[in-house]
Amino acid sequence: MNMIQHVSDQFPRVLAIDLSKDYGGANSRILTIMKHFSPHHIALAGLADSPVINKAIENGLSIHIVGSHKVDPLIFPRLVHIIRQFGYQVVDTQNIQSKFWGSMASSITGTALVSTLNSWYMDEHRSNRIKGLFYTVMELLTNYRTDRYITVSNIDRKSLIDSKINDNMVDIIPNAIDIEPKLIPGNPESLRLKFNFPPDAIVCTAVGRLVWAKGYHDFIDAFSQVADQNSKIFGLIIGEGQLRDSLRDQVHKLGLQNRVLLPGYSERETALSILKASDIFVLPSKHEGTPIALLEAAALGLPILATTCGGIPDVVTDGEQAILVPVGNPSALADGILKLCNDPIFAKSLGENAQKKVLQLFDPNRQVQAIKRSYLMAWEHRLHRA
Repeated sequence: MNMIQHVSDQFPRVLAIDLSKDYGGANSRILTIMKHFSPHHIALAGLADSPVINKAIENGLSIHIVGSHKVDPLIFPRLVHIIRQFGYQVVDTQNIQSKFWGSMASSITGTALVSTLNSWYMDEHRSNRIKGLFYTVMELLTNYRTDRYITVSNIDRKSLIDSKINDNMVDIIPNAIDIEPKLIPGNPESLRLKFNFPPDAIVCTAVGRLVWAKGYHDFIDAFSQVADQNSKIFGLIIGEGQLRDSLRDQVHKLGLQNRVLLPGYSERETALSILKASDIFVLPSKHEGTPIALLEAAALGLPILATTCGGIPDVVTDGEQAILVPVGNPSALADGILKLCNDPIFAKSLGENAQKKVLQLFDPNRQVQAIKRSYLMAWEHRLHRA
């Protein structure tokens, strides 16, 4: 019997570490994974009163509070204590701060270390090169302890390999969704009343954090180009983040305050209902892994307009399940919006094709089986190094 067969008889206990204070697709990913594990096999370590910890509690998942902020000096000793007390054998870090503390705790406790990369830092933080470089250096400096990498897209896997990471140590495991479209409520009439849109409004909705990587400035610029051509088109940008004031100012400068609304953060269930009641999903991103919002919009059967960045082309193909346009091109986004609005039969076919593909291929059970194999291989690697 080989090592992987031996360890699979006693699946390792896993501690996922997520020290983020915001909430987005990466946080949703780890919670979805945990829901499909035995509670005995996985728990989440995070910050007190953080959104991901609060969501985990709501879902009855096992959690450990290790600090109050990302640089809390008590994180390290608390992680070491928790790993030893509960017998965790694999640590899976979900972001760079988690990787920093997790690598040190792993070094002391002898646990296997997995680094999950939801995006490559130099790509995600192109608007702040110093931050992106700092995070990348931190990631690479902690590689001496890393037993396995998990990435969500081919482009991020390539970035790792280009950074001299052994390709045999990297697994591509895309995001998945765990929703039943028929159970998601979505009333188009109620949506239009809620946001004071006319009854015949064509609603284009984007969902995500208000950060540079999501490309919402391009979306608003595109909207300014279509507003005069079709008075029925209205826009929603659902989310919260550091660019809220800048985006709001852009909307007012372009005179779109009655056409493009930024209602703020919505709970996932509310956001899904808004999506289902919308007509078009727009993803104008400048950088992505495998966007959860894209998968959810596809599962709900919405026509999709997105950019060609990151793992988006791994999910949908231009002209088959979506309209894909170049990154940073508001004119192309505008053309895409008009195409979907003016050709409802084509738009409907895209939505139906996307729904069929995503529900078939981006299943959480398939994702979790791949995650389990990755954890087992990390543990095997650690045992061989011991």
